[in-house]
Amino acid sequence: MELEIWIDFTCPFCYLGKLRFLKALNRFKYKKEVNIVFRSYLLSPNDDNLEKLNGHEWLAKHKDVTLDKAKLMNLSVEDMAFNQGVLLDFNQIIPRNTLFAHKLMKQLSGADQLKFVSDVFEAYFIHHEDIASLEVLSKIGIKYHLDSTLISDIYGSDTHLDLVKADIDLSTKLGLRGVPFFVLNRKYSISGAQDELYFYDMLEELYYETRPKKQTKTTYCVGEHCERKITK
Repeated sequence: MELEIWIDFTCPFCYLGKLRFLKALNRFKYKKEVNIVFRSYLLSPNDDNLEKLNGHEWLAKHKDVTLDKAKLMNLSVEDMAFNQGVLLDFNQIIPRNTLFAHKLMKQLSGADQLKFVSDVFEAYFIHHEDIASLEVLSKIGIKYHLDSTLISDIYGSDTHLDLVKADIDLSTKLGLRGVPFFVLNRKYSISGAQDELYFYDMLEELYYETRPKKQTKTTYCVGEHCERKITK
């Protein structure tokens, strides 16, 4: 079972969607048969937030709304996170460019990639760290045996930029309208931070759909009066 998940690291719905999905996956009996690949999406590729606006100020500027309106929008997200057992504080969150984090993610796969994604989300949303900085992502990357020289090279070059762009191009072909975006076996797609039960049902349905069908004995009637039968 192949599951591709498009995310951006400053997207709170991506963070909460990942948490909900992982809870569903941990309940899933056949979770070892699910191969998860995280794919890149850049919500604000040209915004480095050099002004260091906090989450409320940045949203007000990005959406062209008042600061009070931005705070109300973020409050609904904070309430959603609280119900998930997560405390978000957009007063302290500083949005940053996520390209370096995506390029570094491309160096990893499997369980290491999943843990890396979780660590970057927590660094940003929980510890309010600068996930565009070499120092912060080096600290995370070395946990997964990435050499510090390699990390520096990725930071200062176009390494894996083609892979990030390829993910974005593919998302367009698949009809992505926002993140998180879940694609299952290149056949089904789910958009948004759905609840845990929704993800669990999705895993169950996909698993049984992909199982080979059991052969059953069938009796065939041959002839005008069915006097002869062939059994397979």
